[in-house]
Amino acid sequence: MHTPAAIAQLTAAILGTDWEAEPYPWDVLGILAVHGIAEFTLHVDDYAHLVLEAVYGGEIAQFTELPTQHGGEEIALNVAEAIRQHLSTLKGNGNGGERNTALYQELNQGAHFSGADYTDPDCPCHPSVTISGASAYFYIDDAGILQISGHLDAITAIGNQIWGEKTVPIQIRLEDTVLFSSVGTWVVQFQHPEDGGDDGVWEYAIPAKEAPTEVSARAIATERLLADLNSRENADAWTGATIRSVRLTDHTPAA
Repeated sequence: MHTPAAIAQLTAAILGTDWEAEPYPWDVLGILAVHGIAEFTLHVDDYAHLVLEAVYGGEIAQFTELPTQHGGEEIALNVAEAIRQHLSTLKGNGNGGERNTALYQELNQGAHFSGADYTDPDCPCHPSVTISGASAYFYIDDAGILQISGHLDAITAIGNQIWGEKTVPIQIRLEDTVLFSSVGTWVVQFQHPEDGGDDGVWEYAIPAKEAPTEVSARAIATERLLADLNSRENADAWTGATIRSVRLTDHTPAA
């Protein structure tokens, strides 16, 4: 009889060289990882069903037929196909880069919440929420300071497929103020010192990936304004120009 770990090993071989399998003690659980990051598990439930689960998405499929002594390969083929179908669904419809709403709902519903655990004073566990491998902590430290921190080191390969290879878009807000953003475009407008109307406005569009904070967007826009003025004959007319407004938009600036 093939164990879940053995089925996972066979499945990894079917899925390709990027995949690997890791066993748990007694081979009662098989872990399937891609690029070194655990994505799926295989185990047998109380009804003797082989269950395939996504690490951050819950149950995907059940397999009720017991493998024979030499029948593990057929079960592994079915498991591999279920994984391929699941990953294909996660990629969305691929129509003009539109995102799959059902996917984001699935990831949000699979969020894991952990309360504080201070039984080990040398390694305290603060309250956190984890979604697709990304974790955020929200707690009050020993000094009475409210700490909010995010950790993206464990973002899953599924997450990478959602958000693009090796990129994880992120936006951090404090109420209505954007503190950090890796997506969108900062639009910075300068006002002519002697003209309060729209005719005296100089505007720059700066991708958030170049300036993830408003402070950096202001700095880059100011540098570009000075460079542009130095190349113009009427540069002195803009001496004393001030920033009129800064806003973050969703669009990508034209090339």
